[in-house]
Amino acid sequence: MAWVTWRQHRPQLLAAAALLAALAAAAVGTDIPIRAAYHRDALSGCLPPSARSGCDLIVRHFQGEFDSWAAALRGLTVLPALAGLFIGAPLLARELEHGTHRFAWTQSITRRHWLLAKTSLLAAATLAAAAVASALVMWWRTPFDTLEGRMAPSAFDLEGVVVPGYALYALALGTLAGLLLRRTVAAMTVTLIVFAASRLAVLEFLRPRFLSPLTRTVVASDGGRQAGDWVLNDTLVDAGGRQISTAREDLAILHAQHAGIDPHTYLVSVGWKRVISYQPASRFWTFQLFEAGLFVCLAAAVVFVTLALVRGNPG
Repeated sequence: MAWVTWRQHRPQLLAAAALLAALAAAAVGTDIPIRAAYHRDALSGCLPPSARSGCDLIVRHFQGEFDSWAAALRGLTVLPALAGLFIGAPLLARELEHGTHRFAWTQSITRRHWLLAKTSLLAAATLAAAAVASALVMWWRTPFDTLEGRMAPSAFDLEGVVVPGYALYALALGTLAGLLLRRTVAAMTVTLIVFAASRLAVLEFLRPRFLSPLTRTVVASDGGRQAGDWVLNDTLVDAGGRQISTAREDLAILHAQHAGIDPHTYLVSVGWKRVISYQPASRFWTFQLFEAGLFVCLAAAVVFVTLALVRGNPG
């Protein structure tokens, strides 16, 4: 079965290996100037609670020089979906389209055994590739994570154990879609839509609530943000605790400017404060385990449904 799986999926596996090699080469090539700038400007001395003179300017210069590279890296969030699109979706859909399932499923092994053997080997390769990609990204992003943290989605979705979890879920989803739709292109389309919707739902509704957010109240002139925290809500309130609308804030700033008063000083003088809801940076690995476990459980549920359906006659 391993030989058959290799023969059937050799193009996808070789393409994945080539993609990882290209990612590694790009990571090494672009990492050299980033780390050189990080050490040259002694950015480690600007980490909280340091108050070294000129740190704001130094950090802004570093981010202005390399943030476009970090933004380009966010495109790698699509990588886990590729396992579902190009490995999972064709796995059964191609057999059903070409009619080769009649031969494959009339051999000495059962259909479930055939499917489990193939998906297990492909899942192992997918997990290994996703783990390598995640490790490369974590290594490359070290200077950015040191300055900005890893809890925000721009870093969280690319690092740690969630990446293999996403890839495993995408693979399982593509396999089920291929069984149900029996057309490779249709299965790929549905896989992408359902995978993206699942990821978005977890990001918007579940991840912020894995653990209860912490709350910090600071004076209105204080941003109240600490490096590495994932800020969920930043609300300006008056002395009575009532939320201040943007229009009211703009009016107060305009009034202060007309009176020749510094706006920040004026907002503090009238008792306005900021209430900040956030997830602290220290929860990174806890959230990683929560989310990875969630997607692994979803993948297991999808596999269970696929195995139950494959027992019937798909023709």
